[in-house]
Amino acid sequence: MKKILLLVLGLNLFFFANAQKTKQNDAEKLMDRISKRYKEFKSIKADFVYTVENKQQKSQEKQVGQILIKGNKFSLDIANQLIICDNKTIWTYSREVNEVQVNDYSPKEGAIRMDDIFTMYGKGFLYKTLETKKEGAKEMVYLELTPKDKKKKFFKLKVKVDKTNQTVLSTQVFEKNGSIHTYSVTNQVPNLKFEDKKFVFDSKKFPGVEIIDLR
Repeated sequence: MKKILLLVLGLNLFFFANAQKTKQNDAEKLMDRISKRYKEFKSIKADFVYTVENKQQKSQEKQVGQILIKGNKFSLDIANQLIICDNKTIWTYSREVNEVQVNDYSPKEGAIRMDDIFTMYGKGFLYKTLETKKEGAKEMVYLELTPKDKKKKFFKLKVKVDKTNQTVLSTQVFEKNGSIHTYSVTNQVPNLKFEDKKFVFDSKKFPGVEIIDLR
């Protein structure tokens, strides 16, 4: 009897492990497809709500923003700031003081790059499906992604995916310092035509702007 119980337990563990592996493979395949789909876009415009909270400090801040992406260039308009990058130079403009700071663009190691915010999910993660459910006519999948590179500033992502349309609807970034950053996409339009000059700061459009060149 003891041997039979051990055999049954062993089989249960085997099937459970294989079911978990199947879920992980399905999640990885889904995110890989979505990442590849976004990479095929020549550009994307997205409106979003950005929330940052720290439960330890009991603080929360919410902002509405818009991002334009073309290749590895981006323009981010959020709160009173306009951040423009052509992948070589980054301009950070403050509307409050009419001032722009100019820096060489060098993304911090382990940070999420704004130019690949929609495509990073297909690489460097361990995947787990948390939940799948219908919302209207659409099938939503909730996933947890853990970075393989433990040097990154964040230790996991929670991603909400519209499986029907294969789009990312929201991403929660859990940082090691206790902060949680949530990006909820309210609208996204791919393949709009943006001229390259859209990703270079034009001081003529900001009369009297103070330019602080830190390069």
